[in-house]
Amino acid sequence: MDLREYAHYIESELDIVGQDHEDDYIHQSQAFVDLHGQIKSCDEILETMENLLSIFQNDLGNISAEIQTLQTKSVSMSIQLKNRMTVENHLNCLLEGILVTPQLIRRIYDGEVDDTWLAALADLNSKMHHAKSRQGRHIRALKEVGPELERLRIKSVEKIREFLLTKIKSFRIPNTNVQIMQHSVLLKYKELNQFVMERHSDVATEIRQTYANTLRWYFSNQFEHYALGLERLQYVMGDKYEMLCTDESARKGLFGTTKILHQKANVFAVSNRLDTLRNNDAGLILIHVANEKNMKYPYEALFRSFNLALIDNASSEYLFLIEYFSKIPQPDVEGIQSVFAQIFEPTLKLGLANVKEYADSSYDAIGILLCLRINHQLANELERRRIPTLDKYRDAIHMVLWPRFQVVVDMHIDSVRKAKTRIKPKNVHPHWIARRYGEFASSLLLLHDEQTDVMPRLALLRLETSSLFEVMSKTFPDTKSRLIFLINTFDLVLTLLSDVRTPGVEVENEHWKTVLHQSIALFVEEELDPYFGDLISFIKMVNISGGVSKVSLEHFERASYNFTNSWRQALLAINTSVIQHFSSFKNGTLVLHQVLGQLIVHYTRFNAMLDEKLQQLQALVVTNVNGVTTSTRGWSHQPVGVQTVMVEVKKFRSNFLP
Repeated sequence: MDLREYAHYIESELDIVGQDHEDDYIHQSQAFVDLHGQIKSCDEILETMENLLSIFQNDLGNISAEIQTLQTKSVSMSIQLKNRMTVENHLNCLLEGILVTPQLIRRIYDGEVDDTWLAALADLNSKMHHAKSRQGRHIRALKEVGPELERLRIKSVEKIREFLLTKIKSFRIPNTNVQIMQHSVLLKYKELNQFVMERHSDVATEIRQTYANTLRWYFSNQFEHYALGLERLQYVMGDKYEMLCTDESARKGLFGTTKILHQKANVFAVSNRLDTLRNNDAGLILIHVANEKNMKYPYEALFRSFNLALIDNASSEYLFLIEYFSKIPQPDVEGIQSVFAQIFEPTLKLGLANVKEYADSSYDAIGILLCLRINHQLANELERRRIPTLDKYRDAIHMVLWPRFQVVVDMHIDSVRKAKTRIKPKNVHPHWIARRYGEFASSLLLLHDEQTDVMPRLALLRLETSSLFEVMSKTFPDTKSRLIFLINTFDLVLTLLSDVRTPGVEVENEHWKTVLHQSIALFVEEELDPYFGDLISFIKMVNISGGVSKVSLEHFERASYNFTNSWRQALLAINTSVIQHFSSFKNGTLVLHQVLGQLIVHYTRFNAMLDEKLQQLQALVVTNVNGVTTSTRGWSHQPVGVQTVMVEVKKFRSNFLP
């Protein structure tokens, strides 16, 4: 198709479409007119709405400003309310703190002292604290209420004084239990005393002084009666005649009767008296029970009972004073100790006087040492309880007892020294001084500790006693009896020391074991000499002469012959001798073993010498020396073998086995 034609065609089509649109527009013209009217009407409505919204916006702006103003006013009112509430709280606190109601006045003036009155007193004290804390401020109400609070204070102090003094004086009523009264009355109402200490020092001092005087009388009276009751229960242990080396004969009276002024008891052995120290749970001695059962006690038991009662009461009283008379919150320790000293001064003097009286007249070293140990034991208990007020009392007791203990032990030592010139043993059996010493030394070692160091005195006593035994042994006419006496005596001492397991006993045992072994060694040679002296002398002669080569075989033959003919009878005699002289199986066994063992040593040595001699003779035969005897075949007897002797010895050694 030609382009021109096509363009003409398109143009025709466009004209047709345009004509159609024009016709359609003309046909829709009325609708466009209506639409234009509607649009115009909407514009008018929107304009009206715009005006209304502008007015509303202006109204909202005005309302926001008003809200902001209200918010500012609300914050201001809230602050004012808070300030007023704070002032009201302070005012209420002030009014409640200083307001004295008629009910409070009537209760203070007319009420009896009880729990209700105590609550009223606490209320009054609180008001006085409030008034005092605001004393410097210019508050008119305080000036008005001040005189009324003062009158109530004076009245309260007056009633408290009357109440407490009445209760304290009731302690003097017989059979009153002070500790129960303290806890059920005084501690129950301790706020009364606290109020007085804070509000009226003069009355507080009067109450404290009255309490101190009353308790001073109470404890002094109670402990004086208890001490008198204990004194009647005492039996005396030992007197000046019962020293370590004092014989009973020294106590003979004018007509030969023995003067025993006390119940007889062993003053050298601690035995069951140690229970007083070990039994920490033992209670006090009850006087009426002891009287009903007719019981008697050594002094240390009475000492423990008295002082245990003292520290129990003193501990309870000290803790009560701390709780009752101390100002809150810090206790007045010095003031409390002063009151305590005032209360217990006569009681402590009584206890110390009793101890001094006992020490001045006592010769019982064991009892004194037990009292010292008990004193230290009670001092440790006080330290555990943290009660410092009896330290000086404990030290004073120690200073009374310890020098007396040293004096008494020195008296024992002096008696040992004096005995060296007047006491002679009657036989070889253990002397009674050995038993006394063993028991006494064992007792001292059992009671030894750091505070009561008995070792220096015991060492001196041991030295003197050992010397005494040596002197006593020299009174026997022969060496054998002397040694038997020493062995028996030393063995008894060691036997008595064997049960002691305390520090220091090793030194004691070592000394007596040493002297015992020395004596046994000497006795062994002395016992063998009568029976085997020739054999022993022959052995010594061989050693002195320069060896077996210097001694002829004939000498060996004679020595062997003498031994062979008598050794069995000698063993029997030795065994009989030991049985006779040593009553202690253990000690006898030890001695017999030593004797027979030493015999085996000597005879073994003899046989060794004989063998050496025969070997030398055989050597001479080898070198062609004729006419020399080289064996024991030509002897008139056959030498006893070492094994034969040992077998026989065993038969005797078993005789003393326990």
